[in-house]
Amino acid sequence: MSIIVNVTTAEDRQALHFNAKFPEINSEWTAQLPCWRPGRYEIANFAQYVVKLEGVKNGERIKLKKSSLHSWTVPQGVSELEWTFQADILNAGSTFVREDIQYVNPVNCMLYAIGHEELPYEINLADIPKDWTIATGLPFEGQTLHADNMQHIMDNPWIAAKKLWHGEYKVEDEEKVVDFHVWSYGCEPPQKDKFMEAHEAFSKSQIAYFKTFPTSSYHFLYLLPKDITVRHGVEHEWSTVIALGPENVVNSDYGYEELLSIGSHELYHCWNVKRIRPSEWMPYNFTRATPSQLGYIAEGVTTYMGDLFLFEAGCLDLGGWCKRMETLLNRHINNPGRLNYSVAESSYDTWLDGYQPGVPGRKGSIYVEGAVLAFLCDCRIMSLTNMKSSLSSAMTLLWERFGKDRIGLTEENYWDILAEVAGSRIDDLKDKYAHGTEDSWDDLVEGMKLNGVVLTRSKDENGSWATSLKKD
Repeated sequence: MSIIVNVTTAEDRQALHFNAKFPEINSEWTAQLPCWRPGRYEIANFAQYVVKLEGVKNGERIKLKKSSLHSWTVPQGVSELEWTFQADILNAGSTFVREDIQYVNPVNCMLYAIGHEELPYEINLADIPKDWTIATGLPFEGQTLHADNMQHIMDNPWIAAKKLWHGEYKVEDEEKVVDFHVWSYGCEPPQKDKFMEAHEAFSKSQIAYFKTFPTSSYHFLYLLPKDITVRHGVEHEWSTVIALGPENVVNSDYGYEELLSIGSHELYHCWNVKRIRPSEWMPYNFTRATPSQLGYIAEGVTTYMGDLFLFEAGCLDLGGWCKRMETLLNRHINNPGRLNYSVAESSYDTWLDGYQPGVPGRKGSIYVEGAVLAFLCDCRIMSLTNMKSSLSSAMTLLWERFGKDRIGLTEENYWDILAEVAGSRIDDLKDKYAHGTEDSWDDLVEGMKLNGVVLTRSKDENGSWATSLKKD
């Protein structure tokens, strides 16, 4: 038994219309819309975009009552639901439709039945022209997509478009050949031949460390609108969606480098977070906030590693890596919140005040402070092992022991693995910079020195700190 969903474009607004037929449930049941999405650890309140939701029985429309802000009570005997979802926001985590594209992130807009999360989905893109191209990590035949269960559909966006640029390459891991696909809506990728070579290079470099890739295929879904300002990336188990625009930004040197940086970051998430995942998010519970203090591992390690692998793969030279680290360190030292609220506390509180700056000086960024901590851990491990091991060595062990079998990760697991690889406990870094708020400047200078780079800082004319990294 499957949930059969027909998706069409609404006639009276920039929106999508859904008709879903659920297997008959012999009791009153709850239809749930997710209230958050993976990759964005805050309450998103997607129900605010539901324009209308009704039950249907024998052709009769039935008004449904809400059981929570994000769920509806469905009477016994009602197994067909219809709803309209406003789809006029284009970013990597949203749902968007207009005359030449249907981009759907199901976690925004797809209902599921509480207690029946194992039911498979069959999604019919009922009014998509047959000459349009579909790009997704989901298996599909013609215009019908298939998902194994609720978790599967919620983590698999799709793009159906009048025109999509497509490139592909293959990378071998220790067990198989992985098919990579690169899709682009709007603009073609900047410097597309070089762009594809870089993707293949950083994919090979990451796989070389982890040894195996989690899936047999993977899709980079690029939304590069010519007319919309956007910069965003979201990870999924079988794909990533990356948005950048408008056209003049996409085709600039900045745009090229930024797309590679986001692409490498999101691919690293295929291991870290999608499989090496904090226990609080195993499995995802979309009915409520699920705070964790491990955002500094989920996003911080990934932010650091994404750019490091661009350097490892030859996509960035040392000067390019230093430039990106300068940007990161400028954000770090100019945020007084890092000295007030630890990155572990800031991780937990993304669910409180989202990803906004919030009260000045209150908190830090899990991306920035987490990446700084990841760099310091990497340097400490390399120093203790005479450069024979690194944070990448630890992440490979975490993949083998926790990621492959989807065992939820605790903070103790993480620091134990780092100690195993380093040959010594490095909990002082955890105490000072994960749960503490000490100034990291001296350790950053020493870490850069270990890598043959000199780190300095000075005040600019506005009184802000500016860092400088130069080869020793």
